[in-house]
Amino acid sequence: MARIHQQPWWGAPKNFNERKHNRKVSWLELFYDLVYVAAIAQLTHQLAAHPTWHEVANAFLLFTMIFWSWINGSQYYDLHGGDNIRTRLLTFWQMLGMAAIAITIHSFFEGHHQSLTLAFIFIQIMITYIWWSVGFWDPSHRVFSRFYTTNYLIAFLLLIISYFLDYKYVAPVWIVVLLLNLSPGLIGARTIVKGMKERGQVFTASEAIIERFGLFTIIVLAESILGTVSGVAEIQHKEPVAWIAFFLGILISFLLWSIYFDLTSQRDTRTGYRYLQLLIFLHFPLLFAMSVVGACIKVLLEDMHTGVHGTVLWIFCIAMAVLLLMIVALTAVMEQEEGDLSYVRPTVKVLLAVTAIALLVPLFSKWLNTPIFLGIITLLLFIPVFSGVSFWIRYRYKKE
Repeated sequence: MARIHQQPWWGAPKNFNERKHNRKVSWLELFYDLVYVAAIAQLTHQLAAHPTWHEVANAFLLFTMIFWSWINGSQYYDLHGGDNIRTRLLTFWQMLGMAAIAITIHSFFEGHHQSLTLAFIFIQIMITYIWWSVGFWDPSHRVFSRFYTTNYLIAFLLLIISYFLDYKYVAPVWIVVLLLNLSPGLIGARTIVKGMKERGQVFTASEAIIERFGLFTIIVLAESILGTVSGVAEIQHKEPVAWIAFFLGILISFLLWSIYFDLTSQRDTRTGYRYLQLLIFLHFPLLFAMSVVGACIKVLLEDMHTGVHGTVLWIFCIAMAVLLLMIVALTAVMEQEEGDLSYVRPTVKVLLAVTAIALLVPLFSKWLNTPIFLGIITLLLFIPVFSGVSFWIRYRYKKE
């Protein structure tokens, strides 16, 4: 074992105690994220093709499993990755598995789950292996990794069983798989915190992993832009109203970007393991809601001349409400300095009011068309952005 440790061309997982809080995101991590662009694009495309509550539920299940894979790959690299062949090969195999998921998502929505199940089985065993290997190479970390290894192995076996089940029984089994995959960090939280205290350590999420969440958010937001572009591109005769809708769709994406990053970016999480867990779990509904908004924009633009469907408006507005509420919750997870609080707190109050108003918009669906609806949403999102900037300028003016 010692001999393998000395071979830099292969390398063992980096020891947990060697992690750097302020390291830079590597080119390999950025490249790794690209495959998730393909997977989320396929998922958003399927949701746009079938904008119903049943398909939203199916899409949420798949999105959560995909995002779970990204989180594990990203956390492993942050805690134990290195510049060696081992890390590169493990990253490649995970990218290969996610690419297979991307090309088999459509079959799941058509009622055939076997090919997608095989892709998830491959991802599951890869992620199980990388956490088992952490405990193998670093016995002091085994008390932490065993929670992941045990749950992931059980989930792996359930995925194999689901391959042989009828389609209608797959979703319940996958929900159990998902719960097993998401629970290790919660089940082992006390043990992890206790173990770190004994070592004189307090866990804080690294700057790099926080940045990775921001980068992944941009990936999902890109689907809103893509939905706008593809929706308008399919309109044969692009009248001025189509260009107005195009402008509003892009502006909505930009305003969502502004709200998310103005309230959460360039800040560390609060000190403590639970704040990393909150950062992770709040992003599940937040990012899925962003992808739903992108899919709905595409549907609204494609049906611009046939009127808006009430169900699509409800899906859109509820997704936007979830998105904004998760951003509000994230502000409690991030460290806030005096300057941050000067605009974060009042902007949060504005966001809550905007969220409540947005949920009322679908009640007037019979009087709305696509440009008017997108215009209302744009106005609602512009209010917290304008308010946040105003509060910040006022604070800077008083301080000077």
